[in-house]
Amino acid sequence: MNLLLRPWRRLVDFRGRSTRREFGLLHVQSFAVLFLLSALTGIGDDTEEVSVRAAVGALFLLLFVPVSIVALLTAGVRRLHDRDKPGWMLLLNLIPLVGWIFFLVLVFAPGTAGENSYGYDPREGDRPSLEEIGKVFS
Repeated sequence: MNLLLRPWRRLVDFRGRSTRREFGLLHVQSFAVLFLLSALTGIGDDTEEVSVRAAVGALFLLLFVPVSIVALLTAGVRRLHDRDKPGWMLLLNLIPLVGWIFFLVLVFAPGTAGENSYGYDPREGDRPSLEEIGKVFS
């Protein structure tokens, strides 16, 4: 459960690193919620009626989309950091036709083992706080 919530807790945190699993699960979650909200609003229906269900779904959709975009961008930057690459390489997606291919290769290749210039290895678990380290030596 922690793996599912971690990217949402780090919504605006561009620092640190993210695992491939965390990055992939965030995308699956975002697309699943977008699909459910779209179904709730009736996007794609041919009917002309506007209902309360559609209005509520549209409101949630308008709230979720910007939050989801920010979460996906920050997770992408942290995923690049795991490969010891700068977050600016996220702009590779803007290159027409082939940019997203280079980006996918970068984010789905294994991250650097151990600590790199962007922080500790997230596969080793959460880094202990200074208070926890102090308890060991007290």
